[in-house]
Amino acid sequence: MRLTAAAATLALPAGVVRAQASARASAPKIVVLDWPLTEIVLSIGVVPVGVSRPPWYRMLDGNPPLPDSVADTGLLYQPNFEVIDALKPDLIVVTPWHAPLMSLLQRIAPTHVVPLFGPGIEVYPAVRAATRELAQRLDRAAAADALFARADAALEHASQRLARFRATRRPVYLLHPIDDRHISVFGKNSLFGGVLAQLGIDNAWRGHADPQGATQADLAALVQEGEAEAVVIGVPPGVAMQLEQSPVWHALPFVQRDRVQSIAPLPALGGLTTSMRFANALADALEGVRS
Repeated sequence: MRLTAAAATLALPAGVVRAQASARASAPKIVVLDWPLTEIVLSIGVVPVGVSRPPWYRMLDGNPPLPDSVADTGLLYQPNFEVIDALKPDLIVVTPWHAPLMSLLQRIAPTHVVPLFGPGIEVYPAVRAATRELAQRLDRAAAADALFARADAALEHASQRLARFRATRRPVYLLHPIDDRHISVFGKNSLFGGVLAQLGIDNAWRGHADPQGATQADLAALVQEGEAEAVVIGVPPGVAMQLEQSPVWHALPFVQRDRVQSIAPLPALGGLTTSMRFANALADALEGVRS
């Protein structure tokens, strides 16, 4: 599958050529076929030479930012193998969901599988474990230590700010509205749910959550915890107006008691950078809330 240097240069778009040029002097050269894992490697100071659909990472509010020089390797589960091969990576980083592609990817470079979610997996601890695992594989242990120190300090600071809210003993729904009848709810096994637990706050959702930690529910399912606070994580354009006109929404106990807070959109799956941002945003939203 190897291309000659001349053929590879002719076949590749300009972005791939720039990625090769900028990465020649640095090692290791890695390709990442997952956006949360892209965040993780960037957060420990490793810039991939290629990732799946860079604009989509940025559209998901990707932070740390992804340099423009990083090559586009195609769709998450339908990558462009010729582009990946021409980048000559030292390592390809994937998830267990890429299992059908493993034999083809391993012909190009060693391929490392990192699970962030799945049955029985708590996303927040898995993110921490993945960060340590990738740091060891990429010789970035010191960078990971610094990242863990920042994350622990950020969550401790957010926890201190939330002491008054914890005193109310109210659980919190973590919500992302879909329309005037349906909503995504983040469970205890989600990244957001894991951070919430670290902050000493109970998750109000007691129902099922999928392996990524979320579930789609009818608005009426949110009546179960009458004393709960609700934190809405990003409202899609137009949905806020739909909720304003929804009698079911206005019948919910937390709406009637004016216990709804909002924070800006954040990726539901991410790394410690997203975790810190969520903790800070949650503290901003709930710090002034009283019983």
